[in-house]
Amino acid sequence: MPAPSYSPQPSGLGRFVARLTDYTVHYAVEILLVAALLYLCFTRGLSIGVDVREPEAPPEPVPAARAVSEAGMGWISTFGEHVLSGLLFGASSPATEEPGSDLAAPESFGDVALTDDPAPHISNLTLILSPDYGRRKGLAPEIIAAKRQRVGRYLNRHAAAARREMETFGIPASITLAQALLESNAGDSKLAVNSNNHFGIKCRSKCLGCTCRNYGDDTRYDMFRVFDSVADSYREHSLLLTTPRYARLHQYGTDFRKWAHGLKACGYATDKRYAEKLITIIENLELDRFDRARG
Repeated sequence: MPAPSYSPQPSGLGRFVARLTDYTVHYAVEILLVAALLYLCFTRGLSIGVDVREPEAPPEPVPAARAVSEAGMGWISTFGEHVLSGLLFGASSPATEEPGSDLAAPESFGDVALTDDPAPHISNLTLILSPDYGRRKGLAPEIIAAKRQRVGRYLNRHAAAARREMETFGIPASITLAQALLESNAGDSKLAVNSNNHFGIKCRSKCLGCTCRNYGDDTRYDMFRVFDSVADSYREHSLLLTTPRYARLHQYGTDFRKWAHGLKACGYATDKRYAEKLITIIENLELDRFDRARG
């Protein structure tokens, strides 16, 4: 008679290990994703913010870029957006002049601050860059007049500062004023109003020795300088244009056209039409009059 077969029964630990192995194989993809997210959180400095509150009525409008996540996906979509941003851009500072990161959705550095402007949705420079825009779009005469007045008031306030910088650093006042007008929306941008930054000047590497604030520009991680006064902003602009990166521009004297194209070539702005815009502003407002010696 054959001996009865005997199958050893697994111990409790063995059953646990077997179940753990089964779960690991079954949920391998999910485990890898969670591990990747945790890695990003610890190595990239990412964070999760959960905001629990009663909904407001009526809800405030949100920027289009965030409408989907805030309207229906809640904190999970916001977290996913942060992780994807970390994968695409990273959270470490880029090269000098373009560092910084902030997970809060930033405002655009060109957004308009609250003012008495009757048409804040139209840039103050639109009618300077395209003088017939008001006629083509049928703008009310008071809006056209208000836009021109805002530009005129900016020049009245800051032309003297631009001339002082020209006398000290050799940068044409016309270029300084045209850049200031364009970059600050004639002083009405949030960056200008809240940070006294009239030239879109970004932070130094790692924000050492300066105060910065997060606004969106080339990426949502851009950090822009905060100045104690508008005069400090004008002086920093002059100092920036005397660095080796822009040194060759000084050979152009007061030739604002060469300065405008030189600024674009040296990478001051990413706008492909940056030089043309500066030249148009100078010509239409006759800003080169500020480059002439005082009689």
